[in-house]
Amino acid sequence: MKRREFLQDAGLAAGLLMLQNALQPLEALAGSKKGYCHILLLSDLHLPWRDKKFPTHDEQQRIWAAKKQMLAAINSWNDVDEAAVLGDLASRYGWEEEFAWADSYLEGLRMPWYAIAGNHDCAYANKENEPGKLKRGTCAEKQAKLLAFARRYHLPGAYYARSIGKYRLLYLAPDACSNWNVELSPKQLAWLEREISAHSQAPILFFCHAPLMGTLRSYRKTINTPDTTAQPADKLSVILAKCPKGSLWISGHTHTPASNDSFADDRVNRFNENLVNIHNPTIDSRHICTNSLYLYPDKIVVRTYDHAKGTWLDKLERVYRA
Repeated sequence: MKRREFLQDAGLAAGLLMLQNALQPLEALAGSKKGYCHILLLSDLHLPWRDKKFPTHDEQQRIWAAKKQMLAAINSWNDVDEAAVLGDLASRYGWEEEFAWADSYLEGLRMPWYAIAGNHDCAYANKENEPGKLKRGTCAEKQAKLLAFARRYHLPGAYYARSIGKYRLLYLAPDACSNWNVELSPKQLAWLEREISAHSQAPILFFCHAPLMGTLRSYRKTINTPDTTAQPADKLSVILAKCPKGSLWISGHTHTPASNDSFADDRVNRFNENLVNIHNPTIDSRHICTNSLYLYPDKIVVRTYDHAKGTWLDKLERVYRA
């Protein structure tokens, strides 16, 4: 069987498993013994690696070895139910060679997973405007890349929804014709409003590549700018004011490390009284950390694992009542 055919068959099988999981109550999905659903969060994979960040062969090999080590570690965890892949699977341009690396790497995950696109998956042209500089693609090119992304990973669409027990999970896309990196289209914003209105009795999990404005300290000049936050910020603020208590916005994009003092600080991460932003670091890093969500019937627990040290970072654990 050719590799592409294998991936298609594997993706269809995973899709069927995902659909079955989405239709089960939380208790059935999590299993009667452990009583929770464990969602692993992977963000900003930049596969195979970012050439500009890691220009030498030795650096690239160290990064690749760290990514493979992380994959082996998460595959050894026997309580993971699924993973959420939070965008920027592609290294830089979102072209075929990069996605071939992404396909090969994600093929190694031993759990079903759901993906959303990041700006490096869809926003840029396949050719540089100047050597070393990105060029934004046209609207048509962006929409074509988003469609190809959804088809490649057997997703219902560029943005989509599913449920695990009482929790509603919304997977968002940077689908607007915009000069900002991550902007939701008017059509998607209207859909988002309908979803929030229809699921007001339990927390909603919003998976979006970019964080919400003001949910990090401005530790560098690009943080809390339109290019590093979900847009349109003003309209999202109005829409998200109506989300149910205990909801979480789960993002990457800024590559904020777990060592940053606003990575897991609810005094900063809280967007409004009902919504907290959970920031996720890039795995394209010398020191990889990943977050995990544990969905219980009455609470959501967020934990952070340090893959370089092989330990859970207990000081970063957070609990949100549901």
